[in-house]
Parts: sequence; C-alpha cells; structure tokens
Amino acid sequence: MKMFQGFLWMLVFAAFPACGYGQGYISYDYLSASRLKDETDNKYGSGDIQIVSGGYNIPLSVKHNDKGQLTAWSASIYGAYGTLSNRGQAKELNPDNILNGGLNLSHIRPISKRWSALASIGGGIYAPANEISAKSILANGGVIFVYRLNKSMNIGVGAGITNSYGVPMVLPMVYFNWQQSGKYEFKIDMSNGLKISASTWLGERIKVELTALEMDGMAAVMKVEEKSKIYSTAMLKSYLSPSFQLTKNTNFYLGIGGNWVRGISISDRGLKGFFNNFKDDKDDPEFGVALRITTGLRYRF
Repeated sequence: MKMFQGFLWMLVFAAFPACGYGQGYISYDYLSASRLKDETDNKYGSGDIQIVSGGYNIPLSVKHNDKGQLTAWSASIYGAYGTLSNRGQAKELNPDNILNGGLNLSHIRPISKRWSALASIGGGIYAPANEISAKSILANGGVIFVYRLNKSMNIGVGAGITNSYGVPMVLPMVYFNWQQSGKYEFKIDMSNGLKISASTWLGERIKVELTALEMDGMAAVMKVEEKSKIYSTAMLKSYLSPSFQLTKNTNFYLGIGGNWVRGISISDRGLKGFFNNFKDDKDDPEFGVALRITTGLRYRF
C-alpha cells in the first residue's frame, strides 16, 4: 500500500479547516506495539507511538447573505507531538519524536446559487524536536470550488500547493462531503483527509460514533546521512467512540479500535524524490495491526 500518497494529500487538505465558528480540541492517542515489515515479509523490528495533539479554529469574520450563504474568514492553529518507541532496525528507520505545528488562514465565499470557493494558506514546523531549522518550515495552501448537489452532498475540485519536497508543487485536489442527519447520522468527509462514520445520541448527553475508516499522520524534515529528507507516516484506523456532553459547548470522548496499518516513507527532497514514491518497485515498510486508544476534549464557542 502506498501510504505516502495518502499522507501528502492530507498535508495539502490541512489547509482547509472548518470555517464559521470557534472550535477546538485536545487529544491523546496511543498505538500499541506492532511489527515493521515490507511486502516480502522482511522484518525490521517493532514499535509503538503516542501522540498528544490539539487545535483551535478562530472565526475572524462571519456573514450570511439573504440566501443564507456563508462568507467567512477564519484562522486555525494546530500542534502535535509524537513519541515513537522503536526496537531493532525500526529505531534506525524512524525518529524518536516528531513535532508538527502550524497556522492557517482560510476564506469561504459564495460565487453563485450552488457554487462556493474555499481558499486557504498557511505553514508550520514539521521536524524531530531536536532538528528544528528553517528547512523544517513547510508551506501549504490551495483553492477548491465546491458545488452543492443537494442539502446533504457537496463535491468540489481545485488545486493545492506544498513545498514538502523543497520546491513548490501544485497538486490536483478533490472535495467530497456527504452527511445524513436524523436519529442516526451518517457522514463521508473528504474536506480534511478522510473519514467515514455513523453516530447516534443515547439520551441528551451521550453520543456514540462508529468510524469505519479514518486517516491521519505526521511528517518531519530530517537529516539522513547529511542529506535533507522528508519522513512521513500515515495511519488508517477504525474505532468506536462514546462522547459525554459535559456542558453545552464541551464534551469528553473516548475511543478504542484498531489501527490497521502505519506506513512510513523516507524520501529525498526534490522532484526526483517525489516521483520515486510512485514507482511500482518501491517497497516502504509498514507497521502492522495495532490497538489504538484515544481520549480528549472538544469545545465550541
């Protein structure tokens, strides 16, 4: 599985946080130890990972026209710190820790009855904590044109830009968001990565969510043999998550499930390194199935 491509997509999609109202979260994730191996079953040791993350979206300006369409400016801040505990050769292939943090400015506005434009620009630090430098700063941004098919579904196309490989690169982007409300809520969301989920309320304060598939990951610019490389890890997970409404705007949540794969990739920074990731004979190792436990707080203002 080419997990790298999925993670690069996520890095560009990170330019598109939610607009319109203040919201934030603090989260802790633990992935149990699993073996690192390639497609030919060569083993490279094992490892686990712990991630502490948080983010906050700040509305700067929010307006609705007479048709109820939204025009908004917002800023978002995000941070995550991952601790990787590896054994055997996996310790040589992975950093001991990863620091990711960034700031984005986003704008959404209608351009017709059914079309709207969503744009964002920002950047952040992606590096092992002891290797932060000017090369650790990665920029991202893009524009997506979104078409509202009906009350439940939006689709869109556009382009994103990133300097993950040292030079600015423009990538095509797609957008898809579908959600059905009622006693049971169903959602397929590709507005910021990928998430497929269903949820329902058990009473006034308890909500249970089943996520069939979700992707997340981390990245780091690091030195390998005195060369600047881009390290990325992308994860696919499924989990059951009950949340408890503590106040009108704050809820506490737990999550338990499986992390099906944790792929890693180390590539040269440059066009050659980027295109090497798409070669059929490239066989990056992957961590196998692991238990994943999550806990945290979400809040709105």
